[in-house]
Amino acid sequence: MAEVNEPKETQKSGSKKGLIIAFIIILLAINAVQLFLNINKSNDIAVKDQQIVEANAKIDSTTSELTKAIDDLKLKQQEIARLGGDTATLGEQIRNLEVESEKLKHESAANYSKYIKIKKEIDKANQIAREASAEVDRLKAQLAVADSSIKDYQNKVVANLDTISKLKVTQNELAEKVAIASVLKAESFQIDAITAKGKVKDGGEFKAKSIDKLKISFYLGDNKVAKQEGKEIVLRVIEPDGSALFDVGTGGGSFQFEGKEIFYTLKQDVLFDNRKPQVVFTYVKGSAYKPGKHNIEVYAEGNKIGEGSFLVK
Repeated sequence: MAEVNEPKETQKSGSKKGLIIAFIIILLAINAVQLFLNINKSNDIAVKDQQIVEANAKIDSTTSELTKAIDDLKLKQQEIARLGGDTATLGEQIRNLEVESEKLKHESAANYSKYIKIKKEIDKANQIAREASAEVDRLKAQLAVADSSIKDYQNKVVANLDTISKLKVTQNELAEKVAIASVLKAESFQIDAITAKGKVKDGGEFKAKSIDKLKISFYLGDNKVAKQEGKEIVLRVIEPDGSALFDVGTGGGSFQFEGKEIFYTLKQDVLFDNRKPQVVFTYVKGSAYKPGKHNIEVYAEGNKIGEGSFLVK
């Protein structure tokens, strides 16, 4: 059987169609590869973006940590200053940290080297903080010792003041006792009336008309405490109505006793030598004595040192 030959147009058409199909397949393959590459690239970009976000967050956190460390150092500086310590060196260190911190803020984000630099600055700040804490502890201990010394000194001062106060009380008491012990005593009163004719009458009872002069004598008693010196002795003759006899013309006057002004009849200076010196007063009244009991009072150095009396009939 004879073979039938296809026309040449038909063969050319089939060949062209095959080329087109092959080209389409190639294009599809290329597109598939491109799509695959694009997907991988997008994934890589997403991963890198996430890494950048995480790195930036880490850097921000570390930067905040550095800022907090600097703020803590400033508080330490204030505490050291309050405790009286020297803050010059610490202040310079804080300023240097602030300068470095400011520089790091301007470096690019997501930079690992920046993170490392910040960590180094934080480590430096922590080391400075430890040294500052040690200085604070040292100053507190020093102040505690000083405070203890001050309290001990204050206690000693109080104790000394208490001792001084007690000594003053003792001295005052002793001085008071000495003053009391040094008061002279007028003893052994003898009161005589001397008539106009010079006759001496004793016994303590006299007629008014027989008294021309009044002689009053006594002794200053033994006293080991009293100073041996001239003593002013004051005599008061007190009438029955309580008034003191005094006349400026005959040696009378007034003096202060227990805050009051009182009058005296006579006074004289006597050398007290602790040998019981006798003191004699002679008084001329110039007029008749009132009947009744007359009292005699003797004073020396602001104290009443003795008294006696006589009766006028």
